[in-house]
Amino acid sequence: MHIAICEDETVQQEELYNLLQAYQSFFPTPLAIEVFSNAEDLIEVCHYSGNRFDLIFLDIALPKLNGIEAAKIIRQMDAEVELVFLTSMLDYSLEGYHVKALRYLLKPIKAHQLDELLKTIKNSQPKASLTISNKFGQKKIALDQIYFIESRQRKLFFHTTTESSEMYGKLNDLEEKLKFKHFARCHQSYLIHLPYVTEIIKDQVKLENQLLLPISKAHRKTFKEAFFDYLTIGGEWLD
Repeated sequence: MHIAICEDETVQQEELYNLLQAYQSFFPTPLAIEVFSNAEDLIEVCHYSGNRFDLIFLDIALPKLNGIEAAKIIRQMDAEVELVFLTSMLDYSLEGYHVKALRYLLKPIKAHQLDELLKTIKNSQPKASLTISNKFGQKKIALDQIYFIESRQRKLFFHTTTESSEMYGKLNDLEEKLKFKHFARCHQSYLIHLPYVTEIIKDQVKLENQLLLPISKAHRKTFKEAFFDYLTIGGEWLD
């Protein structure tokens, strides 16, 4: 999940950032948090990167362009992003309604406020999936069911807990698309879903289904780093 904090007070920035870090293992994907001190920089990033953020914490009392006006601009670019206003008073509730703000949080932010907010967001999120296309039509595959994705003869093979599916495509493109979804490349031909890794044995990785896949020299360092990062943010070995 991509989150932006737009707050001009350094202390408030750090407090919210630290509170959010405690929720790294709460969502199925890592939290990528970016901090902005003014609305102009945030809007510029939103403009050039498209739908970059899933959740934006926006201080209302920002210098120059305030949070309400910034939200109106952001909403024109992105109809889906969740907007949460940070404020010291609740005098802006009507304005928040017009930009479809999810919530107002009174500063300083308390842990229980954030907990309730993030639970609401998590419960409203659709199950993450990937749509593949082949000669049989289109099909959705739940990400949490994928063991690994294999590249062979210009095709991609999706090995899941229930079946295998295939389509034409490049593993490099899929790796980029899934880079925040706990997938890591262990070999030129394999993209592995880290929650299903049970053991790394020298130059092989063992999955929950007992399958062993090779770890190439070219990908050894980055794969092990990705797996270590996954464990660090709260991922677990699956029994």
